[in-house]
Amino acid sequence: MALKGTSIGALADVLEVRQTIVSNWLFRAAKQCEKPNDDLMKDINVSKVEMDELWVIVRKNCAKTRKLELKNLDVDKLCA
Repeated sequence: MALKGTSIGALADVLEVRQTIVSNWLFRAAKQCEKPNDDLMKDINVSKVEMDELWVIVRKNCAKTRKLELKNLDVDKLCA
């Protein structure tokens, strides 16, 4: 929900906890996400900003590919 832009206050209300607890969870989750990145990027001479930009391109290409696959999908074969 946080990735979809839901506020920390709204998350706290839904989960019935204090906002500080949600903030702490998000902070701890973000720190855990950095660990694999640091391990994977230790021998690569690319900044985090450049890597983020590359991932944006990859995501866009994957989305285009999925759209093409869905467009060419034979619905009759799926329903048979």
